[in-house]
Amino acid sequence: MERAESSSTEPAKAIKPIDRKSVHQICSGQVVLSLSTAVKELVENSLDAGATNIDLKLKDYGVDLIEVSDNGCGVEEENFEGLTLKHHTSKIQEFADLTQVETFGFRGEALSSLCALSDVTISTCHASAKVGTRLMFDHNGKIIQKTPYPRPRGTTVSVQQLFSTLPVRHKEFQRNIKKEYAKMVQVLHAYCIISAGIRVSCTNQLGQGKRQPVVCTGGSPSIKENIGSVFGQKQLQSLIPFVQLPPSDSVCEEYGLSCSDALHNLF
Repeated sequence: MERAESSSTEPAKAIKPIDRKSVHQICSGQVVLSLSTAVKELVENSLDAGATNIDLKLKDYGVDLIEVSDNGCGVEEENFEGLTLKHHTSKIQEFADLTQVETFGFRGEALSSLCALSDVTISTCHASAKVGTRLMFDHNGKIIQKTPYPRPRGTTVSVQQLFSTLPVRHKEFQRNIKKEYAKMVQVLHAYCIISAGIRVSCTNQLGQGKRQPVVCTGGSPSIKENIGSVFGQKQLQSLIPFVQLPPSDSVCEEYGLSCSDALHNLF
C-alpha cells in the first residue's frame, strides 16, 4: 500500500519531441526489418528499373556487405540528390496515383532507410551519361562524395554493415545471421522463379575465401525453367500442369453467374 502511494506521487514525465536523427533511425528500422527485407527492396528496385540481369553479392551472409548490381536504366544526374531522401520517388506524385501503380515500389523509403541503418554507396550510369558516377551517402541520405566512375549502363547499390547504427539490433542480427540468411534465400528464390526473362544470380563470400554460388537463373522466359534452375531439373518431374478452362453452362447456372462474367468472378 505504501509503495502504491509513493509511486502515485511521482511527477509525470514531460512529453517532448524525439530528435530528428532518432526518429529517422526508429522509422527506418520499421521499413527494413531484416536481411531479406533489404535484399527484397534492392531487387525490386532493379526490376522496376527494367533490368534483365541482376547480380547479388553477399559477404559473410550479408553481415559485411550486400551488393546488388543491374543493367537497368540507371539514374539521371538530376535525380542524384533525391535518390536516397525519404518519400522521394519517381513512381508516384500524389495519393491518387496509387490506382495506376505498375511497379513494386512507390513509397520512396527503402534507400533512405538503408542509409539510416548502414553505409550506402551507389554507382550508376544512365543511357544519356558519358560516364558513370559513384555516390557515397551519410546516414541522412545526403551525398558526401561524388566521383566519376566508369561502368556500363545500370546501377550498383552497396550496403555495408547493415543495422550498424543500432548497436543492439546489429548484435542480434549477427547472432542470428544463419536464420536471416536462410529466410533471405527463400525470398530470393521467389523472385528468381517469377522473373521470367530476367537473369538473377547470387553469391556469398566467407572471409577471404572464394565466392560460392547460392542461386542462378538463366533468364528463361519460362517460369517452369526458372523452377528447374532454382530447385533442380529433377523437381520438374513432380510438377502438375494446371490448365484453366471456362466453367460449363450448368456450373454457371448453379452459382448464379452469366457465362460472360464466369471467368472474371471465379478466377
